[in-house]
Amino acid sequence: MQLFSFLKKEFVKNVLTLVTGSALSQIVIYASILILTRLFSTELFGIYMLFSSATIILKPLATLQYEFAIVLPKKNKDALNLLGFSLIVLIGYSILLLLILFIFNDQIADFFNIHKLANFIYLLPLSVLLFGSVSIFDYWNNRMNNFKNISKGLLVKSSTMSVAQVATGFSAFNGIGLIPGMLLGQFLQLLFLLKVSVKSIKSARKEISFKNMLFLAKKYKDIPVFNTIINLTNNLSNELPVLLITKYFGLANSGIYGLAIKFMRAPVGIVQQSVSQVFFNKASKVYNEDGNLHTLVKKTAKNLLLISAFIFIPLFVISFYLDFLFGDDWQDVGLYARILIPWLFFAFLSNPINSLIMILNKQKTMVIFDVLLLIFRFLGLFLGYYYYNDIVISLIFFSLVGMLFNILIFIYLLKTAKEKKIAYK
Repeated sequence: MQLFSFLKKEFVKNVLTLVTGSALSQIVIYASILILTRLFSTELFGIYMLFSSATIILKPLATLQYEFAIVLPKKNKDALNLLGFSLIVLIGYSILLLLILFIFNDQIADFFNIHKLANFIYLLPLSVLLFGSVSIFDYWNNRMNNFKNISKGLLVKSSTMSVAQVATGFSAFNGIGLIPGMLLGQFLQLLFLLKVSVKSIKSARKEISFKNMLFLAKKYKDIPVFNTIINLTNNLSNELPVLLITKYFGLANSGIYGLAIKFMRAPVGIVQQSVSQVFFNKASKVYNEDGNLHTLVKKTAKNLLLISAFIFIPLFVISFYLDFLFGDDWQDVGLYARILIPWLFFAFLSNPINSLIMILNKQKTMVIFDVLLLIFRFLGLFLGYYYYNDIVISLIFFSLVGMLFNILIFIYLLKTAKEKKIAYK
């Protein structure tokens, strides 16, 4: 009954808090997209999506995923030391990445045939630094149950980014594209999170030391050893279409695919990301208190299944009218969006409970899952290009592989939730 009580009250309240902020931020983004598709070419969208995908792919290495560990310790002082260690790793990685890009810029541009991105590639370490920092402070606020701060941060980012991108599109600097606006949004989101986190950090700042950081980094070593690989391979496989479509079918097709996935992921992500953060917080507490994780997982999955009808049915219907909404240059956006629905539906059910991987210390198994997923997704996209030279067939293979693996992962996590093994000693 106690578990049911918090599901009905605190859990739902926290999810709604995050959903509200995410929904408002996505409404702003949707409104701006209707304008941006008429201001920027498909190629400039392709450059933007490639840059965004590179940021997402590189981010797991940037922090070694230690921000996930911030939620796990019982004491705030331990969590704060993990926060500090995460920031040190992130800064060092960003500097190293900048040096690598200076040395191998031409080779990277030649491999992906993205010479138009060459001038922006040096901004990638800055984007990774901002994105990683936001993630670190999001998890700190998650730990402190300050879900409103996370929600408001998303709204700050989306509103700033959208206004900046639209202003750029109407200005004489249209040619610089969408990337500067994205960076400005990330920067102001980080400033907001820093401002609202100062008070909670001050309470335990005297406990911060490099010795404690190293001790805790060692204690939670399974997170960087396995979870970094999991998230790197998962992000790479999710963003693989942008990379390979750019290489095989050109930046214009990459931009059309990017808009399709952006359109589909936005409403799905509103609920998915919100439930993920609250579920991680609650599942950690339930596990530490020897509660019933399996019941929590089943309840969460049932709620997600009910909610999915209100998301995917409207998305499917609207997808037939996207060329009207976005303009004549975006005729294939709706087709690409419908192809992606099977994958996104099953990902919607499985992704929010993926934090069980860390809580139950199942990273080793998930490494195998995600490496296989990456391999099969690559094969699907490549075979569609090599044998048919057809982007539609490539995307169908990609979506079917994602659907199958998400079903398998969900079944595995549901079964694993019954275990009582202690994850971290």
